[in-house]
Amino acid sequence: MKLLHTADLHLDSPFAASDIFTAEDRRAEQRALLGRIFALAKNEKCDMILIAGDLFDGKYVTPETSSYVKALFAEAGVPVIIAPGNHDPYVSGSFYKDGELPENVFVFSSSELQRFDFPELRVSVFGYAFISSVLSESPLGDKVEAEDNGYTRLLCAHADLSAPISRYCPLNVADIAELGIAYAALGHIHNRDTDDSFGGSVIRYCGFPEGRSFDELGDGGVIIAEIDENGVSLSRKCVSAQRYSICELDVSRLSERAEIISKIKEVAKNAAADKPTHLRLTLTGVADADELRDLSYIEAELAGGKLLSLELINETVPVADISALQADVSLRGEFYRALYSGLTDSDPAERRKNALALQIGLAAIEGRRITGGKDEI
Repeated sequence: MKLLHTADLHLDSPFAASDIFTAEDRRAEQRALLGRIFALAKNEKCDMILIAGDLFDGKYVTPETSSYVKALFAEAGVPVIIAPGNHDPYVSGSFYKDGELPENVFVFSSSELQRFDFPELRVSVFGYAFISSVLSESPLGDKVEAEDNGYTRLLCAHADLSAPISRYCPLNVADIAELGIAYAALGHIHNRDTDDSFGGSVIRYCGFPEGRSFDELGDGGVIIAEIDENGVSLSRKCVSAQRYSICELDVSRLSERAEIISKIKEVAKNAAADKPTHLRLTLTGVADADELRDLSYIEAELAGGKLLSLELINETVPVADISALQADVSLRGEFYRALYSGLTDSDPAERRKNALALQIGLAAIEGRRITGGKDEI
């Protein structure tokens, strides 16, 4: 049998940092994302879809989203199994508890372990629901003994494998294996891409399907799992139409403002060459402070088309007249070149230390004093 595993779509996120029109556009993009996921399940001829929590960002679901999601469910033609998470718990007034859902949708409704059997697929899906924003005890903690019907066992769950005292359902991989789970489809950890298999159980977080901010970088996706007598085989499929990306640009060897701006434009163009991208570009290295004055207009100028947004962060070490120091054959130039590797080090603390050393050294060579805060050096 073949299944699609997704989670953490957070439909109807508020996008509070955006204006009202942009926020509504983003919510429409989220709905389109779910549509692509269900289209993929159909194209892959999946036998079921597992949604491991946080399908929605909160209890309130807009009428547009509710209608769209129910229509997708009804058209899926296969079982859709949902384990409500900490953002979209099974509570009064929620989409899950009070809404009328299509017959092919199966929603876990208790914080205790439950099970749905699918005789036509010879599959049992175990799971549970968050019934509030917190679930501090594992439903698997009591070593639940389940009747063995000979079916393949799956787990669909919103859980935290990383912390035994987590507020978000701390699961133990040994408990999953003891339950005889062939594949555990988990949600909650957005950026986890590790192999947590234990015993005979294959355990995976599917990760975010499409980034919503700079803490979800790169292409988002879902997992397609195929299960047969030989075991479980997995493939990750990209479903994101846009992405968030972070890059660095060392401007140390760019002495002119025009060169710096040209390089920023080049990096931004390359970052969004193959997909619409939100880019955070950090400028590093040693630079003449005057050459980096007021670059904010570049953010607005470049944003558009495939570059959805540009955020410039200046973490350069400011030094006056860099071009002159680079060409200086005197002690000043030699001193600058001796510190260059530290000034461009990947560690910000190392860069600051060497920048201070450069300022003090140049002041000493030139016979002047530098001031810092209340004290003179």
